[in-house]
Amino acid sequence: MKKTLLRLVLINLGVIFIFSFFILRFQKYGYKLDNSLNSKNATSLVQVDKYNTIEIYDESIPNNITQTVVEGQDGLSFTDQDGNKIAIKEVVDEQKIIGTGRYGIYHGIMTGYGPDCTTCDGLGWVACPTRDNKGFNLITDGVYYDDEEYGTSRILAAAFAEFPCGTIVDVDSPNLGKFRGIVLDTGYDMRRFYSMGIYHFDVAYDTEENPMVPYTTSMTGEVIYSVQRWGW
Repeated sequence: MKKTLLRLVLINLGVIFIFSFFILRFQKYGYKLDNSLNSKNATSLVQVDKYNTIEIYDESIPNNITQTVVEGQDGLSFTDQDGNKIAIKEVVDEQKIIGTGRYGIYHGIMTGYGPDCTTCDGLGWVACPTRDNKGFNLITDGVYYDDEEYGTSRILAAAFAEFPCGTIVDVDSPNLGKFRGIVLDTGYDMRRFYSMGIYHFDVAYDTEENPMVPYTTSMTGEVIYSVQRWGW
């Protein structure tokens, strides 16, 4: 008998707590319910408004990538006694970008280079113009490029036949670890290896004398290149 009474008390307390919570929520957003639990004509019930998912298809993104750019959030509303729907919390529709471009995962090799390499002209200009059609120089501008969409990215050289100018690549190297790069340059070795079916990327440095240049070299085919965006 005592256990039964205790259960009833706990249930009643739970109902009162839940109802009080909703009253506070309404008051927070500027609404107040006048109906009590005992009111026979109470018509205001909170309802959950489900969010929709908006899908945007983008051929510049590899088909193995789906990006959620806006997280969906359900809304809350109620209908007042006059039949008007009142929003307590607005619905936020989810937005997803679905890639439809070429598959973007590669395994390949990696080396490092500087503007003073034996096959370079020593002036430091990369082969690609920037997105706003300007030149970029490894000597005066550095070895990182600030992409307006993907942020600061290390400059890479690659075979343009497969990786056009502006391609964003997430790199996972046994020697250098993980980092993000952007294709802004090319070279004879990249094109030669590509003709043999080997994917070769060259990481830009300030000079060939940089001790990281030889450390960057990985010729076992274990470097993973994950394209995030194809070209500009």
